[in-house]
Amino acid sequence: MPDAERAAAIRRSERRFFFVYMSLFAPFAVLTPYMQQLLHFYGYRKDQIGYILGAVELMAVLAPPVWGLLSDRSKRPRAVLAFTVLMSFPTFCLLSGVSTTLAAIAVGLLFGFFNRPSIPLTDGLTFSRFRLSGADYGHVRIGGTAGFVLFSLFFERVLHISRDQDGTRIIAILGGALLLQLLMVFVVPALPKAKADNAAPPAPATGKGEVSPAPSAPFGELLRLCLKRGFIAFVFAAFLARFAMMSYYSFFTRYLNDVYDFKAVGYIWLLGSLCEMPLIFWSRQIMARIGVRNLFALALLGTVVRLLGFSYESSLWVVIVMQPLHALTFGAYHCATVTYVSSIFPAHFQGSAQTIYSALTVGLGGLLGSAVGGVILEHHGYQAMYSFAAAVALIGLMICILMVPKLDDMRRKAGSL
Repeated sequence: MPDAERAAAIRRSERRFFFVYMSLFAPFAVLTPYMQQLLHFYGYRKDQIGYILGAVELMAVLAPPVWGLLSDRSKRPRAVLAFTVLMSFPTFCLLSGVSTTLAAIAVGLLFGFFNRPSIPLTDGLTFSRFRLSGADYGHVRIGGTAGFVLFSLFFERVLHISRDQDGTRIIAILGGALLLQLLMVFVVPALPKAKADNAAPPAPATGKGEVSPAPSAPFGELLRLCLKRGFIAFVFAAFLARFAMMSYYSFFTRYLNDVYDFKAVGYIWLLGSLCEMPLIFWSRQIMARIGVRNLFALALLGTVVRLLGFSYESSLWVVIVMQPLHALTFGAYHCATVTYVSSIFPAHFQGSAQTIYSALTVGLGGLLGSAVGGVILEHHGYQAMYSFAAAVALIGLMICILMVPKLDDMRRKAGSL
């Protein structure tokens, strides 16, 4: 294919996937600000809300490997993704039919099992095509943030989601968002079978007329890399950051309602997402200039300052001023940590390394941060919860500065094994 035609084909593919990622984040524009609100309508206390949302977050670790394996084995990734999206809505609706906290936690686990794999499954679908075409993932992933912002505005300005008084509007809008995501799954073209088959190289011959299995990476080598002091310090600092930020992700909507009597919370949520877009788009250049570890430290510093700002409870304008720090607390955190892990582990350990990192930070940190934050909030209030969360993030910052090595140092130590 001539270069001009190939470039045009890449642009068309990127445009198509840009809209796929926009639809992917439409449900999150409902769930992130308003699932906590829905649970409040259903009569759950703040600590109970923390447990339920923590159960959903736990599935962000446990569910993706299950669905990813099924997707690879079945060779029908679109169908698997579509099924998880299809099942998300009826399982979410089960929340309205349960009356105990344990039952709601069980529903949260079930809903998370179907809903939380949508991002990694979409990423897998995207990379399987971009690996062949050479398109740029960064050009389409930014569509997710754009989608979150635009759908948040639409839900607030047009559908008036924040005026809901009993949860019916939240559920209806989520159903529409999931339907849009389901339809957009089929915008992705099926991967040609011949190309998919050619992507896996043949196993080497043994010389005796047999084919030997592909060599497997030794588990001992992976374990040694994971037990390096620098990596343990890095994971612990990332865990503390995620733990601290769950006070935001799980309770920020209720904080705006209870402390400032502000109902149109979607506007303040989307302000943070708007501010993360430039940093994510230019993250590669930023890390090349200041270093991956240093960007991670900035993320932790931003977390401390942001949560301390929330703890003052002085004025809504203080909250608004804190929101641009989302560029650090999410954008810098996500880009720096994923890059750090991917850079110090060899290619044959990438899947295992990212899974271990995600399990200990996003999963365990999300579960414990939501649960502990809810307990503190129920008994001591928002000021105590956000002050405690800021102190946790400060410990993470100290660990990052004092114990997490720069990426070049970690690479040298990893290569010396």
